[in-house]
Amino acid sequence: MNIYLDISHPAYAHALMPFMRIMQAKNHRLLISARDKDLTQSLLKHNGFEYINRGKGRRSLAGKIYDCLVQLKRLYPVIRQFKPDIVVSYSSYIAALLGKLLGKPVLTFEDTEKVSLLHLCNRALSSYMITPACFESDFGVKHLRFAGYKELAALHPSSFKVSSAAIPGGQYFVLRFVSWQAWHDRGHRGVSPEKKKDIVNLLSKHGKVYISSENPMHEYRTEQQLPVPPERMHDLIAGASLFFGESASMAAEAAVLGVPAIYIDNTGRGYTRELEQKFGLVSNFGEADAEVSKAIQKAEMLLNRPGLKQELMKKRQIMLDEKIDVTAFMVWFVGNYPESVKIMKENPGYQERFR
Repeated sequence: MNIYLDISHPAYAHALMPFMRIMQAKNHRLLISARDKDLTQSLLKHNGFEYINRGKGRRSLAGKIYDCLVQLKRLYPVIRQFKPDIVVSYSSYIAALLGKLLGKPVLTFEDTEKVSLLHLCNRALSSYMITPACFESDFGVKHLRFAGYKELAALHPSSFKVSSAAIPGGQYFVLRFVSWQAWHDRGHRGVSPEKKKDIVNLLSKHGKVYISSENPMHEYRTEQQLPVPPERMHDLIAGASLFFGESASMAAEAAVLGVPAIYIDNTGRGYTRELEQKFGLVSNFGEADAEVSKAIQKAEMLLNRPGLKQELMKKRQIMLDEKIDVTAFMVWFVGNYPESVKIMKENPGYQERFR
């Protein structure tokens, strides 16, 4: 099978790489295009995947339309020559458009609810929209749901083993602040500079603070130096005593690794709400200063709770027992398409064999 994939974000690179390795091992041919966003391409390069660089993209709607036309003109002849049997992506309208133009089935995975324009495009162009079961929107007859999270594709125990050599000594915390420049971030303000100081001041009393920030935070230059290369970020999170930040993906990554996660966002995600309400692995708060103050109080309470690590690991196991191995599911679903669609529609419980 020839599989064309487009990867537009580091979180999607993490989610798709175990799937891509297995499919290559099964002698499927892959053609990958990748957006030059954050660490997306460096992660692919580090893991030995060749890719077509499709540029940085643009932020405005007009810019996105122009960029889309440019990329389609450049990618279309390459993808057509590759002769894909199927197109796979996480939330990529470029992949969906190319698949539609070529008359090929398009499987679009999605886990973010508040992206209505992108959803409208991908729903129209995709053969199927595939989401976690906790996804809070409905894509109608094209919608298929699986019992897992995007983060479990890379961090399920079958795919990820913590490297203790990559974990710093002593108690430490991981903070993540985003730029709020993504299309679905419009109208958000994030944690104020004053509250960022309050967070760092509190956590610094308990251990080392490591900050990953898309905007410069020069006042925290020492703490901001991450002690591991980007490709070892999951090891760093796994050894942390707490995650605190504005990234839904990293909050969920911490949660599925058994690390208490505090997530700041006014709208949140279906999966971060489920991870809080069903499993007690994430604490969700809004962006207003009053909400962030509550989040800081929650962090202090967690740090003072005896046996917190053991408690979280038990909750993690409960979650793992209920969820499937997402990569194994993806390998089966894509490799057996379209029969896999028929099976999932007639018997959604079939996916339980991937627990």
